[in-house]
Amino acid sequence: MADVEVFIGDLTDRTFHYEGGDWNHNYPKRISPFFPKGYELFFALLDGIYYKKFEGRQTDWGSHTCLMYPDEMLSVLEDYYKKEQDNNEVQQLFQFIKKLDHGRQYGLVACEMS
Repeated sequence: MADVEVFIGDLTDRTFHYEGGDWNHNYPKRISPFFPKGYELFFALLDGIYYKKFEGRQTDWGSHTCLMYPDEMLSVLEDYYKKEQDNNEVQQLFQFIKKLDHGRQYGLVACEMS
């Protein structure tokens, strides 16, 4: 199995095409650190897309992108990280998301890295 990561991507990245585009490296530019314990979250996001819980789609051979506002991301991640609320990396991630523009969507990207 390839290494998998989850991160926040910039949907205004001109090289990224949510609809169509070349499936080689077609994911939005990463603007966040990689998420802590992203392996299980990777599969949770894929399930959320396929069961229509999240708005998202496969955009690359190994990447799926969810379209989310920061508050939506926090809701998903607070549930996922509920047992790690005191973890410093998790708190830094939450603080990063809280500083994003809350009127703008971002890509929550589940990506195979190799």
